[in-house]
Amino acid sequence: MDDVIAKLKDGDEAAFKEVMAMYKKPIFNYLSLLLGDRQQAEELTQDTFVKVYFKARTLKTDNAQAAKSWIYTIATNLARSEFRKRRIRQVFSLSDLNESEASYHPDIEGKLLAEQLLAMVPDKWRVPLVMKEMDNFSFEEIALMLNKPIGTVKSLVFRGKDHLKKHCLSPEGESHA
Repeated sequence: MDDVIAKLKDGDEAAFKEVMAMYKKPIFNYLSLLLGDRQQAEELTQDTFVKVYFKARTLKTDNAQAAKSWIYTIATNLARSEFRKRRIRQVFSLSDLNESEASYHPDIEGKLLAEQLLAMVPDKWRVPLVMKEMDNFSFEEIALMLNKPIGTVKSLVFRGKDHLKKHCLSPEGESHA
């Protein structure tokens, strides 16, 4: 994989396509959870890979794990820019879907509920929470991507979880969404 990253840095289109094939779906899912808007997530996913293509030469290492963190950092920064632009969170509901979309995605209700609940978490806690719990990054990796101390990242994840428990779930464990 490290050789693919080296080729990507040299502008090799085949290497770019390989990197994109590996990370497009995880980046889309990550942005979708952060933004709560699948269409916006698709646009930012495309923007992420445009930046990856044109900025690959600036990547300082050929290490695959470092490249993955770099790609997620680009996506996170684009999401933060979007948060600043709109400051209004969108929440999906099942009534927004037609039957064919709901039948095509058998687990659509669970995904929509997760998006609704995550949309209620303030942005500063949502980003590290999604990185940790949905994308399974270590605290160390998140700290590098967000340029924050590990203790701060742990605290942000804890506060995000705590916010979900206190504000999004009733005492019986049923969601308010």
